[in-house]
Amino acid sequence: MYPNSPNIRLTLLTMELIQNSIGSTTYQLQQSKEVIGISFSITSNEYYESKRSNIKIDIALKLQSFLYDNSKYADIAGVIYKIERTYQIGQFIELYLNKTKIRKRDVIGYT
Repeated sequence: MYPNSPNIRLTLLTMELIQNSIGSTTYQLQQSKEVIGISFSITSNEYYESKRSNIKIDIALKLQSFLYDNSKYADIAGVIYKIERTYQIGQFIELYLNKTKIRKRDVIGYT
């Protein structure tokens, strides 16, 4: 595989936090979109910046810009991540993701 060839499959998720009749909150899936991206290593500067801002970055990846729909969550291999930061770089957009405690079974409408 070439260094910049797509190597990670993910599902972009748009979810809304809703409250039920007894007051507990849960996520409801609004939209999902499967895309393929390019995984890359986080630089030492990005690592130290994430430590300074208390936002842990677990995965960094690039997508073609036209594929990204401003989703705030992504599912990679059954694990749901929050998209913490994005950077537009030409025809690509870089996504920096943080692992969440949200499980697929806890999201209404997501199978």
